[in-house]
Amino acid sequence: MSGFNRHPWLKWEQVEKFLGQKLPFGEKGQTFLDNMTWAEGYVQDMLKKAMPGLDASISSPGFAGSEIFETHEHVIIKVKIAKDEDPRALQVFVKSNQIKLTGFLSGKNRIIKLPTLVQPRTAKVSYKQRLLQIKVRKRGLRENYVEAYIRY
Repeated sequence: MSGFNRHPWLKWEQVEKFLGQKLPFGEKGQTFLDNMTWAEGYVQDMLKKAMPGLDASISSPGFAGSEIFETHEHVIIKVKIAKDEDPRALQVFVKSNQIKLTGFLSGKNRIIKLPTLVQPRTAKVSYKQRLLQIKVRKRGLRENYVEAYIRY
């Protein structure tokens, strides 16, 4: 028995019937999980409608002009800085799961969500030729046990 027959709710027609409206995606004969490329755009549109003031850069892992790389031990973020920005006015704040950039002419902060947890105190930041590079050590998967004392 195929997945299509076992899960009739995966058919577009069944989903549309359940929701009571025609969906803007999906083709006849497709199951709900056959084509998930629409999901990100659909969610972004719903967020924009629900929170019109939301900055698009905050809802995505990076923002326009940024790249995130991972090595075995580090997360490396490269951010292109516009010509009109003063690099000396920029500030970089690192948390275990995100980086916040401040000091832009627009007055807006930029948030970069990290793909894995990092050790904020290990961050090294450099600026060269309009490229801000942030290198942070990943939080180790093998952490030592710390004894929690029992109170009697």
